[in-house]
Amino acid sequence: MIMAFGIIAINIMGAIVMLCFTSYLDLKTREVEDKVWIIFGVCAALLQGYEVFTGLTDLLTLGISVLVSALVGLGLYYFGFYGGADGKALIVLAIFLPVYKPRVGLYQIAPLIVLTNGVLISMILPLSLLVLNSIRLLRGERIFEGFDEPKYRKFLAAMLGYKPFGRPRPFQFSLEKPAAAEEENQRGSKKFDFSLMRDDFEEKPNTWVTPGIPLLVFFTAGFVVLLFYGDLVIGMIEFFAKVL
Repeated sequence: MIMAFGIIAINIMGAIVMLCFTSYLDLKTREVEDKVWIIFGVCAALLQGYEVFTGLTDLLTLGISVLVSALVGLGLYYFGFYGGADGKALIVLAIFLPVYKPRVGLYQIAPLIVLTNGVLISMILPLSLLVLNSIRLLRGERIFEGFDEPKYRKFLAAMLGYKPFGRPRPFQFSLEKPAAAEEENQRGSKKFDFSLMRDDFEEKPNTWVTPGIPLLVFFTAGFVVLLFYGDLVIGMIEFFAKVL
C-alpha cells in the first residue's frame, strides 16, 4: 500500500513538472518542441513499464486511457479547436497518470477530466473580455466603428477579442477581415473573422485582435483542480441539480 502510494505520488509529480514546464514554454513562445514531449513521454513510459511489470498498474487500463486520450486529443486538434501541443499534452499525461479517482466525478480517466476542467477554467478569459468591452462601451468609446455587422456578431467579438489601446501585444490573432475592395470604397465597412484554424500571429495597430490562448496553462490549473476537487463539469451539474 505504501509503495503504491509512493508510485502514484511520483506519477503526479512527473505530470506536474511536465505541465508547469510546458506551460512556461507556451506562455513564452506559444510553441513546445516535439523533443520535449518525447523526453517526458519516455520518462512516463519507463515509469508505467515498471508499474505494469510489478503489477501496480493494469495494462488494459493504461491502454484504454492512452487510446481514449489520443483519440480525443488528436481529434480536437484535427478540427482546429486547439494546437498540436495541447493534444500531445493529453497523451503524455495519460501515460503519467492514466486514471485518478476524483472526489467529484463520474469517471476516472484523468486526461479527459483535465481537458474539461481546463476548458471550463479558460472561460474566464472571454468573460473578462466581455466585461472589458462593456466598460469601454459605457464610457462612450466607439470600439465597433467601421463595422457592418449584426449585434450578435458584435457580442461574439466582444467575448473573443478587443481593440488594443495601442499597438497589439505579441501572440495575438487579427479578428478583422477587410471587406471586398469595392464594398470598402463605398461603405468603409469591415467584417469580423471568427475562423479557428489559424496559426499566424499578427501585430496590426488599431485592429481588433483575439489573444492566442496558452491552453497548457489552463490544463495545469485543471490538473490541480482534479487533484484537490475533481471534475468541475460534474460538480456544476450536481450543484444546479440541487438548486433547481
